[in-house]
Amino acid sequence: MSHANNLETIKSYLNDSYTREETRGVPKRSDLTFGNTIKSMPHAVVFYVDMRDSRRILHKASAFKSVKVHRAFSQAVVYCVENRGGHFRSFNGDGALAFFVGTNPASRAVKAAMDLVAYVDAINKSKPEKTPELDFGVGIGQGKVDVAKSGKRGDDATKQDLIWIGIPVYVAVELSDLARNPNRIWISSAVRKSLDEENHLGVVNNSDGKSMWTQTKKNLKSVGDYDVRYTNYRTVLFK
Repeated sequence: MSHANNLETIKSYLNDSYTREETRGVPKRSDLTFGNTIKSMPHAVVFYVDMRDSRRILHKASAFKSVKVHRAFSQAVVYCVENRGGHFRSFNGDGALAFFVGTNPASRAVKAAMDLVAYVDAINKSKPEKTPELDFGVGIGQGKVDVAKSGKRGDDATKQDLIWIGIPVYVAVELSDLARNPNRIWISSAVRKSLDEENHLGVVNNSDGKSMWTQTKKNLKSVGDYDVRYTNYRTVLFK
């Protein structure tokens, strides 16, 4: 195919019509084709986690030790999310994207993040000698997310992936950039509202009745000035 013909094929994507199909679950690659169909999750809770300063680990320790730390962190993330009923859909370097849907998704996402704080603290106590401590940030957003299949048509799945489009995805990623020790969990105002509606007081308030969330306003690229919350709380899993 000539460059001119190839360009016309690519430009055709800009003019195609699409059909949107609402889904209650979290789509997988096999749930979508390269046809012009978009799956839509109307009330998804988006969980994005990013490791902080991974280059520092590589520079301060050996590549071998860096691999060990990355693998331990990844396994902790997978376990904490899946243990709370979350669904992983994308790993990208130091970052990972997951979704929570169904019953009390915001509470389960926040609990997964608090579990992860406990796991990472435990990892830091057992990390290889001379390896810098792990740090990370979790951003959690909520709302409508559209999903489509992208990449190269055919049977080679290594050239295909799903794209996740929606303001809550961008918000979650931006909040994860703000999050770091000691305030490693940041949530959107929509998530905070859902925590109240789901009435999980163990997540929303501590034992003396004061909110565990600190409110602030940030200027996010995706939404402008925006009310957000952060916390330094964790689940007590290990002594």
